Amino acid sequence: MARTRIDEGDVIDGFSLGKPAHTGGMAKLYEVTHPDHPGPLLMKVPRIGSGTDPATIVGFEMELMILPRISGPHVPRFVARGDFSRQPYIVVERLPGKSLYPLLERLPCSQPEVVEIASKIATALADLHRQKVVHLDIKPSNILFRDTGEAVLVDYGLARHLELPDLMDEEFRLPYGTAPYMAPEQILGVRSDFRSDLFALGVLMYFFSTGRRPFGDPQRMNGLKKRLWWDPPPPRELNPMVSKACQEIILRCLEVDPARRYQSAAQLALDLGDLYNVQLTARAEKTSRDGWRKVVKRC
Repeated sequence: MARTRIDEGDVIDGFSLGKPAHTGGMAKLYEVTHPDHPGPLLMKVPRIGSGTDPATIVGFEMELMILPRISGPHVPRFVARGDFSRQPYIVVERLPGKSLYPLLERLPCSQPEVVEIASKIATALADLHRQKVVHLDIKPSNILFRDTGEAVLVDYGLARHLELPDLMDEEFRLPYGTAPYMAPEQILGVRSDFRSDLFALGVLMYFFSTGRRPFGDPQRMNGLKKRLWWDPPPPRELNPMVSKACQEIILRCLEVDPARRYQSAAQLALDLGDLYNVQLTARAEKTSRDGWRKVVKRC
């Protein structure tokens, strides 16, 4: 049976808990050490009690299944796990840097900075997708960087591994995600499309380029579905320093129909690495005067 309380100084399966590193709504992170596992480590423990959102438990179960199956420089190195029969936890390497979240205080960023960040994220997504995982919660707080520069994608509570049961889909009818970054098809219940992560990256690029979220932060389903038929103002109208090539890339990522987006993260990374050779379309010249979408395809 899982412990009802965990504190600094406790020892769980040989891991000595240090001070809390972060407390969130769904989990708590502790610095931990273990004689058999050198290097800085973090233990993630779900916050379980009366009134706990069932998605917290199901999401943690997804992480328990997914993290041991993925590897490489773009994901946190998995160390150990504990199941719900005794004490649920996940131990991973502790990354030295901060997430992108603190950058929100100084938006908009310069275009070179936006492109550099997005290129690293796209490269990380290409590696994650190669391992058959759709992240489904790409946002600033879930992106960190190694000292060597690689983007690291964290928090797999909403992710989908295409070769594992999708517990989130089996247990819940309403979509789960972070409202500003959710792709149209994700809102409609599709959780298996790699291009959903590219939409979220497009939202991040738009936000970092203009200082505004393209679809706001809706809290109800009707607000979420607005992105199925409404186009945000083109980035260049909000920030003239955004180039036509960069606007082309951002708006292509934000297409409501996944077939009109980039078809892979690798393809997106290629364009971000060579803006001069981006093939411009009507997206590059798009203005708000072009109006709303006239035809909406179901995703």
